[in-house]
Order: sequence, then structure tokens, then C-alpha cells
Amino acid sequence: MPRIVEEVEQGYFDYHPDERTLLSCFLPDFDVTWANRRWSFGSELSVFFLKPEMHMEKSFGFESEIVTIYSKYDVLEPRTIQSIESFLSQEPARGRVDTMTVFLISEASDPVTWARQYMTSNTESRLIVAFSASELRSQTPGVWQIRSKLAAQLYQRDLFDHRLPIRSDFFFFGREDLLFDLYNAFKRSENRGIFGLRKTGKTSLLFKLERKIALSNDGVFIYVDGKLPPVRSLTWENLLLRIAKEISYKLHLANQQESETPADAFMNVVAEAVAAKKVALVFDEIEYLSPFSSMDDHWRKDFIPFWQTIWACQSRHSNLSVIVAGVNPTVVENDRFQEVQNPLFGIVPPQYLRGLRKEEVQRMVRTLGKPMGLRMSAEAVDYLFLRYGGHPLLTRIACSLMHKEIARTKPDLPFDVKRSHLLDKEDSRDNELSFYCRHIVSELSQFYPDEYGLLEKIATGQLADYVDFLKEPTFSSHLTNYGLIDKDGSGRPIISIPAVAKYLGLEAARREGRKTILKVVDLPARDHWLKERVVAINSNLDSLQRAIKSNGLPPLFGAISYPESHKFFDLLVCANENDFAVFINVLNRCFVESIEAYGQSVAKARYFWTEITDNYPSLFGALSRIKVYRHHRAHLRLNPVADAELTRFLKMDLEGHSPSSVDDLWFVLQQCTLDDLLISLLVEIDRIT
Repeated sequence: MPRIVEEVEQGYFDYHPDERTLLSCFLPDFDVTWANRRWSFGSELSVFFLKPEMHMEKSFGFESEIVTIYSKYDVLEPRTIQSIESFLSQEPARGRVDTMTVFLISEASDPVTWARQYMTSNTESRLIVAFSASELRSQTPGVWQIRSKLAAQLYQRDLFDHRLPIRSDFFFFGREDLLFDLYNAFKRSENRGIFGLRKTGKTSLLFKLERKIALSNDGVFIYVDGKLPPVRSLTWENLLLRIAKEISYKLHLANQQESETPADAFMNVVAEAVAAKKVALVFDEIEYLSPFSSMDDHWRKDFIPFWQTIWACQSRHSNLSVIVAGVNPTVVENDRFQEVQNPLFGIVPPQYLRGLRKEEVQRMVRTLGKPMGLRMSAEAVDYLFLRYGGHPLLTRIACSLMHKEIARTKPDLPFDVKRSHLLDKEDSRDNELSFYCRHIVSELSQFYPDEYGLLEKIATGQLADYVDFLKEPTFSSHLTNYGLIDKDGSGRPIISIPAVAKYLGLEAARREGRKTILKVVDLPARDHWLKERVVAINSNLDSLQRAIKSNGLPPLFGAISYPESHKFFDLLVCANENDFAVFINVLNRCFVESIEAYGQSVAKARYFWTEITDNYPSLFGALSRIKVYRHHRAHLRLNPVADAELTRFLKMDLEGHSPSSVDDLWFVLQQCTLDDLLISLLVEIDRIT
């Protein structure tokens, strides 16, 4: 039964009985657990803590007490929110109350409209649920249902639709380890480089560091946005002078002498700051202030003297740390530019910002989803994490699109979001996200054309021809560092953000005039392609068997390798269903039945399902495809498990299209089957050796 705790009843409402009427309306849904008055920013406010009942937690996701503010003034102003923010950052609110939502009771004529307009102008503000004091007084205590007011205001705001760098702690999730490292580097006056794909949260992380430094009062944070025209158009000397003036302003230092050169002015300011505080010099979008700048040619010659000056200053004084951030780490990786030593080489260790971890994605989507009436199931979180690779912007915009899709059906809220809801609209949602996918990878083609080309090859199903390139750092180091390339459960290289892989595949297909993402071998080249594939598979199978033997692992075929190898070498290009039936039967006899026969010979009836799957997971996947396709051609009906596997393989190979709609269906299946077998052999050889 909701109640007002005794110390609030006697210690507060006995002295302010008129306010008890306002809070009585909340009693069917909340306990009143704390009350006091606070003066801040020229306003006196009454502050209460409301503890939600279980049904409110289920309906609105309230897990902590809600701060409720009563403003006695008939006008609402931004300073009211400033007062609320000040109180929430102090005891006893800090660490105790809900960080996202505030209730505001006001004597103003229309506080709901005011709150809505304020949140529209301040997109990173807390959720402000406004109540008219006069309306609350007109209700019979304990009867008026507060829930409709909450639903009308909370469920309408799309908290996921935030596309600019995060400047508020309410919307910042994860990155604790990296933030800790950056802050410690600042404290020790060390340098760092933060690099990552577009929209992975680099600038948001820098702003979070700025807030942390400001809260600790340890020093000053000087932020230089390289992409701003007033910044990047400056010469190196004028940019140094601008930075020196900002340091002087923030630390209240004496103005520079007019006779000083910009470099001297900068070095003198840093020297003077030693007695005051540490200085964090942060350069975002560093590409625009580098020899790679495509906007301002002068940085090709200005880069060296600019950083030589900062480097010289840092070597003399122990209070200056530098952080550079951007997409292209070459600015700190190259040892020389224009035959001159790169001042950043060796003194700015690069770190890479990848996607959020699964638990961070879960916290983000559930925290933002609950006030919107969306309860994210574990399977829905899994889907979002796997589909968008933890990329924060893609995940948020995907959730925003999902919210709009669900809202159109006008369901009862709160709504339980399951994986099926996300799968149903995957194609349309990914089409909407294609713009952001393009933005994420756009600069890769400029900075690393070879690696971008490799990424496209993987996206278009040409991994079998390029898997060896992934072992060479020259071709894949940045893709790996960015977190774009990963391995699946069986060790096969994959693009770690499937939505980006789909975008790359569709763009390549569109550019080349293809109907499918898979780059199907042209008709005149198929005979040659098939012969090369057969030779490559046979050669790598021999290599795998030698590796298996030298490492004492379970053999595949026994002493005589696979039988009927002559039939494998005599395979023909599949032009029709009968060709494919012959082809898949040969593969099954050579590579599946021979393994099963060896298992029988050593008295292990389930050898294929135990030793092969346990020791060679990638090869097991490829052989399973052969086994299922062969059973499908040989049997009219499959058992439910085999039928499900058939559906899965066909969906992968035919990109979700029905077989009847696919041109060159039987060759497409032949190409996918042989490519998959070759990839699996290469993966297993690499893993074992």
C-alpha cells in the first residue's frame, strides 16, 4: 500500500500541508520517501523522492526513486532546470534516484507544453514529466490516475533518435576502460591517439573526458575541431596563437606580449601554466590538420613545424598532454612526411574505438527503451548486437526505426520487443540505414583503397580467392583494428557488422549492374574456374591432412585419402538440376561418406558428428552443406532438422530469394558449395598450423 513515510509526514508536510495535496495524487503508484526545500539559481524549490510501486516499474521501467520538484512560481524558466541539475548532482540524490526522469509540478499555466519545448531545444536533457499544480489540486486525493499523464509524455519521445556527438552523461554508455586510460594519460601528461570508423563515438568520448576533467578540477581541456573552417584555414602559427589564447583565458593567465612570435607565445603560456594546472590539448578530426588534408593544402607543409613546436614544448614541461582523434591513424603511424621525421611518430600511441560490447548495448537499449514503453528481450538485444556489431549510432537509429514501426501498429504499451519484430522489418530498416553505412566506411576507400577493396570482395562472396590476403597485415591491419573484420564461431573471416556488409555488397552489385550481391562467375570463365577450384581444394586437402597427422589429430579419411578422386577431378559445370545432382553426389561420396566409412572402420559410428565437428568446425560446416544438399536431391522429404538446415543454406546461398527466381540457380549453388569447401580448408589449415 503506497504511503508517505513518517519522517516526511511529520517532518515536512506538518509544516507545508498545502503541498501534501499535490503529492497525494501520486500515492496510488508511489511512496513518498524524502522531502526538503532547496534554494539554487535564484529559485526555491520543494524536492521529493517518489519510490515506484511494482506495477509502475513494469509499466514505465522505473527501478529507482524519482525526483519530483514543486515550483511555486507561475512562470517556468531554464534556471528551474539548472536548479534541478544542481540538486541531482549532490547528496542525497546522487546514486539514489533515477538519472533519466524528473517529475515537475508547476504553478505555471501550461507546464506540459513548456517542458516539451524545452526538451525539443535541449535534446540531451533528462525526461521531464510536467504536472499542473492546479490540475492536481482539482483531483480527489488517491483517485486521480497519474499513469495516463506519464504515458502521454514519456511514450511519445524517441530517445534513440540522437545523431550528434553525446554531450550528456544520460545518453553516454560504455567506454569505461578507454575513458579511464585517457584520464590517467592526462594525469600523467602522456599522449594518446583515438581512431575509429565514423560515428563510433570518438567525439562523444572526448566530451565525456572533458566533463570528467572539469568535475575533478584537475586541469583545462582545450578542444580543437579540425574540420571547422575557422580552424583548419589557419596557418600553423595562427592556430598555435589561438590555442595559447584559449589556455590563457581558461587559466586566467597574463596576456602574451605583442612582440612574441606565436610559437614563443604558446611555449610561454604552457610554461606559465605549470604553476597552475595540467593542460589537455585535444585535436579532433585530425585528418583536416594533416598532410592528408583535402581541404587546405597549407597543412602539407604546416604539419611538421606545428607539431615540432608542440613536441618541443612537451619535452620541456610536464603538464601538457596531447590527444589526437580521427579516422586515419597514418598521421601517427608514418615515421616520415616529405622526407622529414614525423613529430607524432612514436610519441602518440594509437588506440582504436570499436563497437560497444554486448553488455553495453544491452544497457543502452534497455535504459533508453524503458521510458518509451519498449521492453527489450534478451533475444532482441542479441539480434541488435550481432546485426550492427555494437556500432552505437547504427544501433540507436535501428532502434529508433523499430520504435516508429511498432508505434504505427498502435500497440498497448509497454510493449515486449522480441527478435521476430526486428527480423520482420530487417530489409526495410537496413535500407534506411544505408546512408549511415556509407558514411561509416566512406573514408576507407580514400585512405586505404586496397583494404576497402578486400572488404568489398568479402561482402560479395569472393572470400575463397582472398582469404590468404587477410593474413597479411599490409592488406587487413586497419580493417582488423577498426573491428570491421572478425571471425565467426568456426574461425571463418567475416565482416563484423552485417548491415555494413549488406550495404557494401549491394553497392558493388549496383555499380557492376548485377542483380545479386554474390559475384557469380561469368559463363565463359566457368570451366576454367571449376578446374582451378578442384585443384585448389585437392591441394589444400592434402595440406590439411599433413597438418592433422603432424599434430596428432583425428584423421579424415584414413591412409588412402578420399576415394573416387578421379570423379572429383572430372566434375562439370552445373547447367541444370541433373548436373547438380551428379555434382553434389560426387562431393558427398568423396568427402562425407568416406569420413563416415573411416569412422565405421574404427568402430565409431558417429565419427562425422563427433570428431569432425569437435576438431574441424569450419570444415564440418562445409561438409554439412554438401550432406544436406545431397539428401535434398536424393530424398523427396527430409526430417525437420535437415529441412531447417536446407532452408538455412538456401537462404545464405540465394540471399533470401526463392530458388525459382534465381538466374543460373544450379551453378550458383555449385559455386557457393565449392567456395565454402575451399574456405573451410584454408581456415582449418591456418588454425591447426
